[in-house]
Amino acid sequence: MPLPSLFATCPLASLFYSFSISDPVGKAIVLILVVASIAVWTIMLQKGIELRQCARGDERFFHAFERQNHPLELYVHQELGAFQDSPMARVYAEACRATQREIMARAARQHRQLSEINFSAEHLTPAQIDAVRKAAECAAADQCVLLETQMTILGSTYTIAPMMGLFGTVWGVMKSFEGMGQEGMANLSAVAPGIASALLTTVIGLVVAIPSALGSNALAARIQFLCIQLENFPDKFASRLQQAFLDED
Repeated sequence: MPLPSLFATCPLASLFYSFSISDPVGKAIVLILVVASIAVWTIMLQKGIELRQCARGDERFFHAFERQNHPLELYVHQELGAFQDSPMARVYAEACRATQREIMARAARQHRQLSEINFSAEHLTPAQIDAVRKAAECAAADQCVLLETQMTILGSTYTIAPMMGLFGTVWGVMKSFEGMGQEGMANLSAVAPGIASALLTTVIGLVVAIPSALGSNALAARIQFLCIQLENFPDKFASRLQQAFLDED
């Protein structure tokens, strides 16, 4: 079979040919969808790498948190720099700052100087521990919001892309009927551009939407897993605080 015939039977060549004979509106829709596809794949790859780093960082941090003898040990010894990729470590840091504020406030009410505060010997009331838990819960919610950034773009893409493909389909069919009306008969040269545009936009719309939907669902599942861990951490931290600081009086 001659080389041009082989090239003509290639699906990619058929797509290029359909694009070349499409009208300007059909070409514009295809170009928009191609740009959207590039953006979506970029976001999915970046988000996938980011979430993998977060998961590994959280795992390393939680092991370190469980190994420490005192709930503020990592914070007091300034060891959190080793967990830059961990959202849980950022929640822990905010919880430790809240604990520090509560301890200093209690010391101030007792008219003690800052130099007299010994974190290992201090006590907290149940209300103060609850305040620390709430601060940690707010920090966890903030981290979940950060994890979900750019997910709206993915959701919008797999929703809008088929609609744009459908619009291109309807537009192409309309152009085909317009061509037949001008020619006065169903001439192939009159209907080909419209039909090509209709089919091409449908295919490209699905090509963009399907990976976006699959990728968005996979990333959403990872984010949900990380957020559940973040939402559980304030209770675990508060439990450790109760063991170390609770004033029974």
